[in-house]
Amino acid sequence: MKYKLLIVFSLLALNSCKNQDKEKTFQEAHISANNPNTENISEQPMSDCEEYWKNRYKNDSLKTEYINQIISKNKLTVNNLIFLNALKSEKQNDYAFKQVLSPIFRLSNTEIGILTFPKYNLIENKFIPVSKEMDLIKKHDTVPKNTMEHFGKIKFYPILLNSILNTSAKPKTYYYTTNKVGSTQIMELGAYVDECLEYFEYSIDTTTFSKNDKLLFSSPFLIDLIFENNPQVDLHILNDYKNECFDCPTNLNLQKSFAKIKGTNNLYFVYADSFPINNELDTPSRALIYINENNEPVYLWYEEIDLFGCSCL
Repeated sequence: MKYKLLIVFSLLALNSCKNQDKEKTFQEAHISANNPNTENISEQPMSDCEEYWKNRYKNDSLKTEYINQIISKNKLTVNNLIFLNALKSEKQNDYAFKQVLSPIFRLSNTEIGILTFPKYNLIENKFIPVSKEMDLIKKHDTVPKNTMEHFGKIKFYPILLNSILNTSAKPKTYYYTTNKVGSTQIMELGAYVDECLEYFEYSIDTTTFSKNDKLLFSSPFLIDLIFENNPQVDLHILNDYKNECFDCPTNLNLQKSFAKIKGTNNLYFVYADSFPINNELDTPSRALIYINENNEPVYLWYEEIDLFGCSCL
């Protein structure tokens, strides 16, 4: 029926929110940092974990300050200046393939793409899922059959991209691996829903890379990188990890650096993954981190996929 996908999404959202007391998942950390309505009215001292999250995952204004410092203190390439200025001014309300950075995950031998997840806004003491992809699918999904047949499977909508593009040509994007940059096309938009996981996926043209390429993220911007692993950066990530501050399994401590922003010494892309298929870790992730003067990683961008199913606990 017309509202079938809306019903499925609503059920999943309710299930995802049944544990709203989970302290500071990555998503909730960003919400509380950027939405003043989530601040505790009482002026009680912050716990060690609250301090941990506040110091590592900055709100938009502090993130902008960090990026401004990076720009002012380093001799950056033109491409990297454009990228960092776009990152600091980005609003997280656009389609994923248009965002400055988006994660790429390979979830099976046949499924690889740019993934995006609903963001949850706190409205009247409830976490409400928000996503332009969700809105687009609700608007155009008119298949009369019950969509429960697609529950737990990716379902693609071949014509949806045409409804938001001014041309029939497929949009292009850059993809970034552990050792190179390439370009590819966005093909179709799809949705995945089960009782513990929900995401939207933009499939990409797989003829532009090989199965052995370890794809990590995409961007409409060409970023000048120096591909290298820095063991000292990896050690800072490991030393910063506080297992007691996580209510659900995470692989944050397994993150490894793989590329440095050219022109800087403390701005790295990192990841946790189990190539070639992202199915062995609880939370495969991608991030852009800044190592501050205290050798602490500050996350300027972070995305993960929760394969453990934390929302079902």
